[in-house]
Amino acid sequence: MSSAPLNLSHLPPTFLLPTRLAQPKANEISSQLRSCKCPLTSNPTDASLFVGDINMPKRCEFELRGRGLSVSSKASPHAKKVRVVKLKWFTESYEGSKLLPIDEYIVWTGYVQPSKRPSTVSSPEQNEGQKSALEKDAADRQLRKEILERARRDQVRYSEEKAHDTRDDIRKLQEMELLYATGRQRKGINELMAISKPGSKNGVRQSTPEYEERREKVVSRGRPRLLKEMPDWIQQRNKYSCCRPTPLTSPNADFISLLDTIKLSRVLTSDGVGIRAYSTAIATLQAYPYPLISPSEVSLLPGCDGKSSALFEEYITSPDHGLAVVRELEKSPSFNILKLFSSIWGVGPVGAREFFYDKGWKTLEDIVDHGWGQLTRAQQIGVKYFDEFQSPISRNEARDIAAVVGKAAAKLRAGMDYTIVGGYRRGKMEIHDVDILLSHTTHSMTTGGVVKELVSELEASGHITHTLHLGRELNNTTTINAHRYGFDSLEKALVVFLAPNSGLHRRVDIILAPPVSVGSALLGWTGGTTFERDLRLWCDKEHGWKFTSEGVFERITGRRVAGVDGTWRVGEKMVEAERRVMEGVGLRWLEPCERCTG
Repeated sequence: MSSAPLNLSHLPPTFLLPTRLAQPKANEISSQLRSCKCPLTSNPTDASLFVGDINMPKRCEFELRGRGLSVSSKASPHAKKVRVVKLKWFTESYEGSKLLPIDEYIVWTGYVQPSKRPSTVSSPEQNEGQKSALEKDAADRQLRKEILERARRDQVRYSEEKAHDTRDDIRKLQEMELLYATGRQRKGINELMAISKPGSKNGVRQSTPEYEERREKVVSRGRPRLLKEMPDWIQQRNKYSCCRPTPLTSPNADFISLLDTIKLSRVLTSDGVGIRAYSTAIATLQAYPYPLISPSEVSLLPGCDGKSSALFEEYITSPDHGLAVVRELEKSPSFNILKLFSSIWGVGPVGAREFFYDKGWKTLEDIVDHGWGQLTRAQQIGVKYFDEFQSPISRNEARDIAAVVGKAAAKLRAGMDYTIVGGYRRGKMEIHDVDILLSHTTHSMTTGGVVKELVSELEASGHITHTLHLGRELNNTTTINAHRYGFDSLEKALVVFLAPNSGLHRRVDIILAPPVSVGSALLGWTGGTTFERDLRLWCDKEHGWKFTSEGVFERITGRRVAGVDGTWRVGEKMVEAERRVMEGVGLRWLEPCERCTG
């Protein structure tokens, strides 16, 4: 601490912006400012000077507007001049016990319009009214301040009955902002959930002529199937999507697409429980081979709970075959902005929330204009080629790209072969990146940094324009660390590829598997997300094994499971090794086009 505290009593009313400050740090700085006799105020509307960890003028305006101030960079009648100074000015002055020139640290100078206040009156009744209005205005400002401060401490709570209640955390607040406009309650979802609860007073829909007419049209489609008439996996209540065929197309595609939108909202808010629940329900519905007739039919499907049934009832009885929650999402600015940002390569849901909530960006132009230097290299590439990455890749274009990679790989290692995995192998007509699996029947031909050589070759030929990730090769193909989770350690390169025919920049993943790992690599890089999740759960829960794209391993010893042989041998196709792995873990063979769980 400074031995001779500064004297800041000459400053105008000052407000400390809590942006980027943890609460203990904010408290510490507040104490230091007060020790220097700084005229701190807890009300931003009273302040003429703002101190904060901010470096950009646009961010200053955003922060002040977020605290209810009407700010402008231009002077106007009755407007109050305000300044925002870098926190660095105070911390360096305090540490050096010497007041530094404040003008050198000013980030933004602007004007704030005064809030409307009651005019001066003389009668007792009017005085009381003025006092009441002022008290209400102060109470409103204090409430707004408390909510903003709690949000920035990542401990915001949200109430189902009061906007300022503290019964949930910041992530739930963000979810509410996505699902509904600010201040609205979860009335829609609560009503839908109440419909599916037997015995509740809302469990029976109120009968109206329009509802009964729509209901009659639904019933006329046919009677709901009984459990004994459904596929075996339903009768057995088998939730594992890796145990049943899931085709690319579904007779219930329209309803599934609505659930996909709700699931995306859970992804954007990192709601793990919600993501798993909707993923399971969607995978089940995608696998169900018949058009759904009624909510009771939905309730018989494993992984579909009362909420799924309630949503389906709303879907079949609504005039437009829609869902209220989806309509809210589609017109929600927050949802659409987070959806946009999360689709940028290298950003994802967490980065999208940071861009929107923390930095105040709303468009790609905002990112370029105000935050380019704050992006990682991968994010800069994602923004630069955003439109090209979003443009669908046809099957023909995917084959052309893979052919270029395969030819270059065979040039480096004679006999190297390849196959396109991912959505292409599942039968999708359009994809957004190309996953290419390389291998050789001789182990030594897959060692020595093949992928690194291949990337250099393709960079020299102008096909690869950027390398986003270049992974190490897997040296030990016999055992695996049983406690290591996450991305497999197969040698791989994630690159930006200049497509030979379209001339567009495309995202391409090149994966190299040694022959012993080909079967598991094909299986691990082909299925939909839920299929892959359930495959790993199946191996874990049913056998106590760990499945990775490198192989199937015993969790305790870390050794490969005897009898599960995914080695690619001379004279056979890669798919034969994949079949042995699938059957070796106790699953019946499913064609790649039967693993489309989403």
